Amino acid sequence: MSETRTYNSRLRQEQAEATRERIVAAMADILAEDGRIEAATNRAVAQRAGVTEVTVYRHFPSRELLLRGLWEHLNQRNGANVGMPESEAEILDKVGPLFATFDAAPAHITAAITTEHGREMRGSLNELRRHAFLDALAEATRDLSPEDKAKAAGVIQLLYSAYTWLSLREQWNVTGKAAAEAAGWAIETLLADLHARGSAPIRPRASGDGPAKD
Repeated sequence: MSETRTYNSRLRQEQAEATRERIVAAMADILAEDGRIEAATNRAVAQRAGVTEVTVYRHFPSRELLLRGLWEHLNQRNGANVGMPESEAEILDKVGPLFATFDAAPAHITAAITTEHGREMRGSLNELRRHAFLDALAEATRDLSPEDKAKAAGVIQLLYSAYTWLSLREQWNVTGKAAAEAAGWAIETLLADLHARGSAPIRPRASGDGPAKD
């Protein structure tokens, strides 16, 4: 009996995952054909996936969750799926593999940060992204004010992102391993500064603040 229940539970989970994949794949197809995120309504997605609108809502209760699912689907399809860092060490360790996935799917990544639907999909992860970087940098920023913690996490996250990758690629012709090395060096420099500054506000030293010097 126990084995039967386990089998049925696993089967239901597999069916649910398959349905989720059909839904986000249908949304991706609509987006590819129409080019407008507005065209991928829940009704249109349900019709393309061969499910009811209720099923779409059951798997993705909000538009934000549906967009997040689409973003993850496209990243996995294009190999850009390194994930959020959970520590300072992971930020440094993952920047190389992350930029490599960007290089492997440049059209997808560029569209994700330069088109309206791409920014909307990427924006669906904003809260998760903020929490991930604030948590990863908690030790380095422990003595800073909440405002300065956000400044530090924001700048380091920017260096870890496709925005930095694209700027280096398009404006400086710095690509591949060199781009990852540049971003990693900048992140490493900022982490060293954060560990040295204590509670000193994050602002230019010309303002009279900054880490103490011997």
